[in-house]
Amino acid sequence: MELRDLDYLRSVAINGHLGRTALSLGLTQPAITKCIARLERELAVKLIERTPKGVRLTICGEHLVAHAERLHAADDDIRRELTELATGQAGHVRIGTGLSASQHLLPTACIDLLKRCPGVTMDISSGNSETLFPALREQKLDLVLASIPSSAIPGLRHTYLMRDRVTVISRANHPVQKMRGKKIDAIANASWAMPPLATLPWEWLAQRFRDLGLGMPKCVVRTDSLPTLLQIVAETDLLAFQSWSVVSQTRNYSKLLRPVAVEDFTWNRPVGAFTREHGYRSPVVDRLVEALEEVAGSK
Repeated sequence: MELRDLDYLRSVAINGHLGRTALSLGLTQPAITKCIARLERELAVKLIERTPKGVRLTICGEHLVAHAERLHAADDDIRRELTELATGQAGHVRIGTGLSASQHLLPTACIDLLKRCPGVTMDISSGNSETLFPALREQKLDLVLASIPSSAIPGLRHTYLMRDRVTVISRANHPVQKMRGKKIDAIANASWAMPPLATLPWEWLAQRFRDLGLGMPKCVVRTDSLPTLLQIVAETDLLAFQSWSVVSQTRNYSKLLRPVAVEDFTWNRPVGAFTREHGYRSPVVDRLVEALEEVAGSK
């Protein structure tokens, strides 16, 4: 089984069409067909099947492409490691981060790393656990800063950094702020501005509502733009569930908004630095983790 043939199968999976695959690779369609047929003979399984719109992978084909992706990523790791060892370069690190970590830890840690290792380069992208963890597993990222889930994530390991207080927030003069009791009833009956579905804060809050027998939060506005969400909450009676440390450092929202002091709806979520459990790990990633730990320890 040749790696070249596996790469061609990966391209077929991406394009879903033999003709488009051949065009993208600068080959003829019969050449691609021949490579796939060779793989099928060697493995004694069917890898693709034709559809009215092109081709798609069989179950066996999907599993083989998953293995091919890992081989391709390992090849990239080998080339990268050897290049860094041969040239003495400090390296390049690709970082994925959630909002809380990017606001508190990452800027200071990156500045520290750039001072220690002047030759280092960085790509920093934002997202949530739904997008960042798959990108880390697929070796599109080297390190992810995110909430630590209750159960381990296969293929990843983490370094604990800090606890972030996520709580209900409202405008400063919201009626709920003046209540001495029945705040849970007010929260249960309130309308909300929320981040997209499947984010950990949303899932935590929804589960808390279920645990307390309150049904589901009534979401009126859903947005992945924090400035938009905060501005709406500051000028309406909507509530939100956000990291107060992030909110308090965003523009002047520490004056416009207030946390709602209800322990039942406060999540002290653990935040960590995630890396892959296996494969090449550049020394610059270890240095960045050390810098993050130092910054977190000083907070």
